[in-house]
Amino acid sequence: MRQIEWSMWANEQAIISSSVVLFGGIIGITGFFRAWEIGIYAVVVAVLVFVIEYPRGKRAKGRTTERKFQHPFTRFVNRIGFLGRNYFVRFLFHLILCAPLCFILATIMGGLCLFVTSMIYLVAAFKGEQWSPVGLEEKPVEDNKKELKSFRQPKKPPPRAPPQGIEDNHI
Repeated sequence: MRQIEWSMWANEQAIISSSVVLFGGIIGITGFFRAWEIGIYAVVVAVLVFVIEYPRGKRAKGRTTERKFQHPFTRFVNRIGFLGRNYFVRFLFHLILCAPLCFILATIMGGLCLFVTSMIYLVAAFKGEQWSPVGLEEKPVEDNKKELKSFRQPKKPPPRAPPQGIEDNHI
């Protein structure tokens, strides 16, 4: 049985959480809530979480399917170094971001989703997982490129069966 890669689950949960936070923030801004500023905070948090979580990390075993257009986001997360790779940092990041979201009704569901994401990242950190970039590896340039070689012309024709229906008439 395979071992669970908690970071993959946390990454998918974070993407979904960012959309829930974004919709809650929009409702918090356009609705008649007293603390509409939290709605603005929610929209900013949703975009920030999406940018950091959009690039998938490399799996421990097997192939990793990249998301469409993830390359620029991967470079950004790779540039922030330890803060982007370590799952303890991501745990604290999501935990701190989710706290203000629990103060108005429109964003409480997004806050709870980010809280669950942070807990999954905590489990991933305790399991020793770490984010590594996908698609930034330099592909080795081969000097001896395999060129398409043309086949040599055959010297003998291929064997053919005699035509059907024509009998050998010996004279």
